[in-house]
Amino acid sequence: MTMMCGPLDSVPLESLFRRLDGPGRQRMLQAAAAVDAARPTGQVPQWQWFPDHIECPTVQIDGVVLEILLAEISLYDEGGDWLEAAIDVEWTSAGQLSACAAMSMPCWCPEDHGTHYAPLYNVPVDATTSLDEAFEAAAHHLMDWLDRSRDPSFWRTRANLPRSSSPSRPAEQERWG
Repeated sequence: MTMMCGPLDSVPLESLFRRLDGPGRQRMLQAAAAVDAARPTGQVPQWQWFPDHIECPTVQIDGVVLEILLAEISLYDEGGDWLEAAIDVEWTSAGQLSACAAMSMPCWCPEDHGTHYAPLYNVPVDATTSLDEAFEAAAHHLMDWLDRSRDPSFWRTRANLPRSSSPSRPAEQERWG
């Protein structure tokens, strides 16, 4: 899989999303620029794009997200805990595009789920919602969440997730799980 990475002005939106018209491209760029502006001070804005995922694959593997465009923002990382915000455009298992915004944190459940995405907001691209509208809506939700809190415990409480590591988990798993 080929992954490219760079600042927003290096993202080739016109080749990633061939059906996107000029005004739609401008809307996506404005929404993406707002996401970049919300990054913590000193964090260099980076976007990732995946040229191999431009076309919807004919076969998809359950649980594998095929992103076309992605930005991740590290909001907190201390003492084995972290919080990250993300926005992407991806293929759904139904073979349609979706714009997605999420806040993610490590799992501290007795059964290790790896990462929890809470909240998660998906906007499918369909006959009534264009890609630029979906991306703009996902960016709007992400910006709203960033205005609320950048503390992982806030998001765990909202999602009714465990608020601290389980003492039954091995120390190494607590630190890196």
